[in-house]
Amino acid sequence: MHLLASSYNALLATLPFFPSRVAAALNPSCRPGGNFDLSKWALETPIDNGNGQPLVISAASLSAGNDGCKNGWQDKGSNHQWFFTESTDGSMVMKAPGYSKDHPCIKWSGSNHCRTEFRETSPTSWPPSATTNRLHVKLVGIRGRNVCIGQVFQVGSSANKPFAELYYHDDGTVVIGVATCQGGANDGCDQDMQPLGVVALGTAFTYDIWFEGNVLKAGVNGQMKTLKTYFTTPGAMFKVGNYNQGTDDASVHILELTTQHDGKKSSDL
Repeated sequence: MHLLASSYNALLATLPFFPSRVAAALNPSCRPGGNFDLSKWALETPIDNGNGQPLVISAASLSAGNDGCKNGWQDKGSNHQWFFTESTDGSMVMKAPGYSKDHPCIKWSGSNHCRTEFRETSPTSWPPSATTNRLHVKLVGIRGRNVCIGQVFQVGSSANKPFAELYYHDDGTVVIGVATCQGGANDGCDQDMQPLGVVALGTAFTYDIWFEGNVLKAGVNGQMKTLKTYFTTPGAMFKVGNYNQGTDDASVHILELTTQHDGKKSSDL
């Protein structure tokens, strides 16, 4: 019996993390904060904050206490532009413009790309050495030549750079780029591009990223892969959404968003 229990526990440890319960159907009449637990995320947008920098929406504004369905933040007006609920299925729409010299948009000065992207705020960082650090997302890519849909971002190091970025291309390929040095492109380093799968544009799929026990894993539709890494970082955080790497406008629809850190879960409602 002990051997059976040990084998069962070992099997569970290898399986992707999914929410502990089946998520309720998304409500097309709710704002995003009513369908998803956004109380642990801040949203970076391509909207001017009045000083030429991206407007950042706080977790408190996204979730609006217990009234995120009615009062959670989304784009103003009837024709929402960047962040809102899809009226047909309740998914969370995240759009971002492409960037070029002829097609500028509001972006951070340290980046060449624009985004509508979440970053974790609770916790603001976590140690990669911890037992559990997991991100689970279900989405549909609607358009965009090359969109970063998820990140592991360094915290606490001298580099304000990604540790790994998950890219989704309009030919369906899903690839994760792992930084080969802390400073990334600033230090002349390329990312090690490691393929994870192929999913046709317009098709729903899941991805999972784990960074725990100092081991980085990622996978598409539950097929997890252990990834080669090149350095350590004292802390990290997840980013999720639409960090548009192309010059064309991009759109993704989020259907599930869940994190887990050492047994504490943040799941969709």
